[in-house]
Amino acid sequence: MATILIIFLFFALIHSITVSHRFKNLCKQLFGEKFLRVWYRFLYTSVSGLTAAIAVCLIAQAPDRHLWTAPSWLRWTMHGIQIAGFVFGAKAFDYLDKWEFLGFRQVLRYLRSGEVSGNVEGLTDRELATTGVYGIVRHPLYVAGIVIFTFSPVITVNGLLITVLADLYFLFGMFIEEKRFLRIFGDRYREYMLRVPRMLPRLRKNAEKEHPRTSA
Repeated sequence: MATILIIFLFFALIHSITVSHRFKNLCKQLFGEKFLRVWYRFLYTSVSGLTAAIAVCLIAQAPDRHLWTAPSWLRWTMHGIQIAGFVFGAKAFDYLDKWEFLGFRQVLRYLRSGEVSGNVEGLTDRELATTGVYGIVRHPLYVAGIVIFTFSPVITVNGLLITVLADLYFLFGMFIEEKRFLRIFGDRYREYMLRVPRMLPRLRKNAEKEHPRTSA
């Protein structure tokens, strides 16, 4: 378990450092704003993908012990919930340019025409997404990650530890993302936070729409 904890914390540390506002400012000072707007997002996602792949390989080689497997009827139900979570998270890209999100578009724009545009990460869409899955919860990608990890029908010692650590890290990511969006959008995001829950849909709100209260 100690090995798994070290591997995960090492991955989380690298990811947290490279996504931080302080690290971006350091890159800007060392390499310039142009480098940041063109290359940062691409390099960040590349490093994240590489470190995640290394972590998965190392974890797969670590000794493990089986704890529980769901019976067939429950196993397929849990897989169904995981698939629903994946689809829900994928719907977030209806409101995001996935190639720009990964950083590929910024690099291609620059290599093809020398164009440098967008914000500090080269992201050109500055609008706050508040509809679709973003009208249900504020962090659909993080919620999808929590659902996919939590509803695994096979539980091992290592798998349980990774699920707990990943879920906690997703929750941490939600708070960090909210701080960043408050800095970018200000009162617009504060109003959005009042209307849309962080991760659990408000069923009561829909019920009140269907059965509005009347004053006596």
